[in-house]
Amino acid sequence: MRTTLSPVATRCLKLAATAVLAFTLSACAGVNSRVSSITAQRPLEQGCRTELKKELSTVNISIAASSAELADLLNRLVPKDIYRGATSTSGVNASVVRSGAIGVRAADNALYLTVPISVSLSYAIFQTPTIRTTMKFKVVPKVTPDWKLNAEVYYTGLTDSLAQEISIGPISLKPRGLVEGLVNPVQRSVSQLLGNKLSEKLALKGEVAKAWTAAYQPILLDKGYSAWLKITPRELLLYPLYAQNDQLRLSVGLTSFAEVVVGPQPAAQPASPLPNLKLPAGYTSNFRLALNTDLFYKDLLAIAGPMLLNKDLGSDGKVVIVKELEIYGNGDHLVVRAVTAGSLEGTFYLTGKPVFDPRTNVFSVKDLDFDLQSRSLLLNTADWFLHGTIRDSIQQKLTMDLGGRLAQARELAGKAVARVKLADKVYLSGNVKSLTLNDVMVQKDRLSIQLSAEGDTGIVFH
Repeated sequence: MRTTLSPVATRCLKLAATAVLAFTLSACAGVNSRVSSITAQRPLEQGCRTELKKELSTVNISIAASSAELADLLNRLVPKDIYRGATSTSGVNASVVRSGAIGVRAADNALYLTVPISVSLSYAIFQTPTIRTTMKFKVVPKVTPDWKLNAEVYYTGLTDSLAQEISIGPISLKPRGLVEGLVNPVQRSVSQLLGNKLSEKLALKGEVAKAWTAAYQPILLDKGYSAWLKITPRELLLYPLYAQNDQLRLSVGLTSFAEVVVGPQPAAQPASPLPNLKLPAGYTSNFRLALNTDLFYKDLLAIAGPMLLNKDLGSDGKVVIVKELEIYGNGDHLVVRAVTAGSLEGTFYLTGKPVFDPRTNVFSVKDLDFDLQSRSLLLNTADWFLHGTIRDSIQQKLTMDLGGRLAQARELAGKAVARVKLADKVYLSGNVKSLTLNDVMVQKDRLSIQLSAEGDTGIVFH
């Protein structure tokens, strides 16, 4: 049986249906448009480091001379008359004269001398014929910690065979014994001459003093970059004498902190007095040069900001607009403060570890995540936000390729050691073999990255 509603009842039913539909839509809209709100407090402030690592490096200062140069020096300065005086035999006097060129050979970290001599013996009115032979000596030059150079001279024998016996008037003598009895005065003479003349030839203290004083002055490497080489000397190391292959070399290691500084000219440091020499445990020729580059967070934001600010980074039907971003250093972490609007309105913080990969030259932020207070507030208010994409989006955008800056660092490192004039006729010269990451330091407004250029470097005099 079909029932027909009156016009009035029909209108009432339509009005009721409309009301129910409106109420339902209103309720659904209220659910979807519900806005969450949080305001996290700034994470507890932690102190940042203030200085990058400092590693001592060694620059070698060497003074060298060849065996030929030393022989020429000795032959010009050692007098003909080496000794005149008594012998070990009572009443017998001797005259020792250099009869030829002194020979010098450098080997086994010592000098080997051959001194040709003529010996005349006299007793009362009697005199022997001239005895000709060659004395051999081993010389070990040494520099003491107080900068004195001495030569330890050891007699090693004669090069010629001598007659078994000779007569002077009424007495008979054995020539070898007599000549070897003259070793001490000849040895003393050679030792004094060598000590004095080696000090003149190998003027180690004076040359090292030039380099020591010059090292305190900053050196301009590149005007365009305003890059300066800054060396802070610390101590001087005395290396063992090198005497091989007819070359004699005395080396001192100048240990220092060396760095390339970009910016205004660093203040010159007052030079401290030349210290005494220290004996090192071993020889090293490695030179480390610190190259520091700063990544300011404002520069990072200038790159990342356009990709994050005023963008919808929500998910699962939620709208989240990033309105503000701030990055600052806290302890050894970076902190990101984000202010959002949309489905989540408020302020929260993320923290992460800054990482620089020297293989790819890329800076990034590792393990970026909400700090404890932000996470706690979100769990109570908008836990859906913890599983959204905003964290990954921010972490992805906080990445920067520093290849250009590192290319500049390599260029400056090469200029720093290629050939740098420290003072008149004093040069730092060498080559860079490698460039490695040495330190990363978080500061309030920047990230400081220190690279270490290593190579063989020395100070030369021309």
